[in-house]
Amino acid sequence: MKTSRFHRVVNVVIAMTSVIGAGVVLLQSSSIAGSDSKSLAVLKPWLGEWRGTILQADSPLHSWTLAISLKEQDEKFVGSYVELSLKCEGTLTLTFGGSSKLDLVETVIAQPPTGTPWFCGGGSIQLERTGTNRALYIWDGGVAHGVIRR
Repeated sequence: MKTSRFHRVVNVVIAMTSVIGAGVVLLQSSSIAGSDSKSLAVLKPWLGEWRGTILQADSPLHSWTLAISLKEQDEKFVGSYVELSLKCEGTLTLTFGGSSKLDLVETVIAQPPTGTPWFCGGGSIQLERTGTNRALYIWDGGVAHGVIRR
């Protein structure tokens, strides 16, 4: 009897894990915008060109200028950036999108010229809206931060 009951408990645990796992996958896919028009509608206020000065105490340049482009292309959310003062550029991949916050992953595609005393590293970026045309920029948990505007 104990073996039979044990197997039933195991089967229930497996079933619950599958259901919970499926729910997590659905939750993650619904928070990653760009896959449907409803998600893109929430992101429309973010679309456009953003610029600002970013502060980074641990960099040879303690502040640098940034330009971000966020757009809709082929029904997908597409982001790119240029760190003008640092001479770096790359892409931004959306991991979470809402009307007041974006979580992005930065992938560097161009480094500064050889001999420059810094390099550009990818990382996580959070944008938090503080007004219609204004947002906080936070890189890598706060290592770099600033205000960007449209």
